[in-house]
Formats: sequence, structure tokens, C-alpha cells
Amino acid sequence: MKHYGDITKINGAMVEPVNVIIGGSPCQDLSVAGKRAGLAGERSGLFMEQLRIIKEMRYADEFIRGRKGTDIRPRFMVWENVPGAFSSNKGEDFGAVLQETLRVVCEETPAIPYPKNGWPLAGCLIGVGGAIKHCLASFRCAVLGSPPA
Repeated sequence: MKHYGDITKINGAMVEPVNVIIGGSPCQDLSVAGKRAGLAGERSGLFMEQLRIIKEMRYADEFIRGRKGTDIRPRFMVWENVPGAFSSNKGEDFGAVLQETLRVVCEETPAIPYPKNGWPLAGCLIGVGGAIKHCLASFRCAVLGSPPA
């Protein structure tokens, strides 16, 4: 695995495309042991940098390298974080993670509402109509967290 350095300095269009981007933004801003700044925090907000790189890489793969449909890379993304990601900002931060991830392929993705009983520890996102299902056909993501203690 090649290390490219500071994530804020990487241009996803300039690095060799890969099939999977795996990352975990620092957890301090999301953790119940931290100050709970959430995704707006300086450290956990690096999640958005992971998505920026994915978008840049996919754009270059499609419009510069000429790949189409399910051949556009990366096709998969994994984001790892702590269980506090599910409750940060009253659960809205995790909804933002899902929404922003779907925006990689569907710019018009609606807000993901916080479930009445909280976020499940495992599951899948199923959308209204075919919009989100269509998006997920060309880009898959997994969000992983440490199991509750």
C-alpha cells in the first residue's frame, strides 16, 4: 500500500485509481469520551476529505480515462469509526455521513432522517423510489464501528 501523506494535500485525480478506498477519520470529535464536536470538528471532519478524494478519482476515471458505469473507480468505500458516530450531534452526524457518501454518485441525495429508535449497528440503506438504489448500484460503501463495550 502506498502512503500519499497528508490527506488534505492529495488530489484524487492525480493518483492511480483503486477499487476500494478505506479510511477512518480520527474519532475524538465523535467519541462519547471526547468533546463531541462531531463532523464539524477539526479531526473527525477529515471524513469529508476522504469523500473529496473519491469524487476526484471517480471524475478522472470517467471523464479523463473514459471508464463508464460500474467500471468507474473506486467502486467501494469503507469508513471506520467509533460507536459514538451513531449518536454524535443527536444522530445527525451519522445521517450526514450516509447522505454525503451517497452524494458521491447522486448529487441530489435527500437528507437521511434519524431513525426513531436510533441507528442500528448493522444494516443497509434503502431509498424511496429507485434513486438511492440506482446510486448504490454504481458505488458501494460500508461504515464500520467498534462494537459497543
